[in-house]
Amino acid sequence: MKTFVVIATYNEKENIKQLLVDILALNIAGLEILVVDDNSPDGTAQIVQENFQHSSVHLIVREGERGYGSAHMAGFQEALLHQADIIISMDADFSHQPKVIPEMINQIQQGYDVIIGSRRVPGGQIVGWGATRKLASNTAMVLTRFILGIKTKDVTTGFRAYKAQIMPQLELFTVKSNGYSFLEELIYRCEKKQLKIKEIPIIFNDRQFGKSKFSLKEIIKFFITIFKLRLGIK
Repeated sequence: MKTFVVIATYNEKENIKQLLVDILALNIAGLEILVVDDNSPDGTAQIVQENFQHSSVHLIVREGERGYGSAHMAGFQEALLHQADIIISMDADFSHQPKVIPEMINQIQQGYDVIIGSRRVPGGQIVGWGATRKLASNTAMVLTRFILGIKTKDVTTGFRAYKAQIMPQLELFTVKSNGYSFLEELIYRCEKKQLKIKEIPIIFNDRQFGKSKFSLKEIIKFFITIFKLRLGIK
């Protein structure tokens, strides 16, 4: 069974080398890593090229396009071309711990279509956020689940595993969201298709190195996406 771990990066030079080392150290049979870098000016792609010249680590450098959502879609498509059975998405800043990957794979093998690394189920936790950010995040979760009728508790986590064969059902080529709102649109589609989804608890650690990509612009796009999905606007 082949597993592709897709990591979208932009200016992650402080994190990317150690993250790839930690994932490879899991020694999971059939696991490959795909870094999708949006031409980071800090040299993230060069670090991958110089330190991981072997067949289990792949790199895509996107020259003319940028965005969290489109980077993941490019990664998913590449994983499918490589005949992946499981596709895992995760962030590069160590907010998502590699040690959870074996459990994600195991749950997919048990018959689930989508596994969510969740901060909002019993055992899940967020470390390093202040009260304001926690309140804003909780409010966004409640509104999203209420407006869209989503059962998944953590709709914005990027730490997920997908059974590759369900990807055609999600019609990725029609996804319009390109920021972090891509995550809510994708889980909304998963639920609309009545896929078998399971949330497993993770400890989410706020990044220690590098700069967060989250911004007011992303928050606005997040809520715009909610209402577009609710109203059926393409």
